[in-house]
Amino acid sequence: MLELDKICKRFRPDGVALFQEVSLTVRPGECVAVMGESGVGKSTLLNCIAGLEPIDGGEIVLAGRRLDGLDDDAWAMLRRRRYGFVFQAFHILPHLSLVDNVALPLWLLDDKRDNARARALEMLAAVGLSARADEGPGKLSGGELQRVAIARALVHRPAVVLADEPTGNLDPDRAGEVLTLLLDAVREVGAVGILVTHSPVAAKQTDRILRLTRQGMQEAVSE
Repeated sequence: MLELDKICKRFRPDGVALFQEVSLTVRPGECVAVMGESGVGKSTLLNCIAGLEPIDGGEIVLAGRRLDGLDDDAWAMLRRRRYGFVFQAFHILPHLSLVDNVALPLWLLDDKRDNARARALEMLAAVGLSARADEGPGKLSGGELQRVAIARALVHRPAVVLADEPTGNLDPDRAGEVLTLLLDAVREVGAVGILVTHSPVAAKQTDRILRLTRQGMQEAVSE
């Protein structure tokens, strides 16, 4: 379970709050959508949850462990072991095959190469790309690249999956297909899922819709 308790993030150097009093609880297997106006700090919130940016107040707790006091090395190891990331821009490495792209998080955890490949092949099969495992990404469509990114984000069975506009570069049909795949995978591995999106259509596929403002986080009845 991931818990945010009244976290605050301030602009520097003037100290004006980007957002404050943000509280949220997300349970394993649950995926929530975070919406809000441009510039309110949705991507920054994900960065704070992942320890990529420090918070200026409040607490972040994962599975009963308080995270906001960790040093950089501890955060780096935690991200490697327990976080998965899916971005709008895919970030698939062009010089690696699909299976090696997906296996990368396992290599970083010093998993044996054969074990990493087997798990990566399993994830590529789950996203419908096992037949192309040893190909490079150069000929893949946007939707296929995002499938690879989802497989890579989930290959090490993370506790937290953070997705920042993961369907923003896809056409509506591909976006719906990819988002369904992502949400089903998050639920299957029992991860905490947080999706930042501008799309009401995408948000409606999640378990809950939340709206971030400078004053905090509120549950949205509908979008």
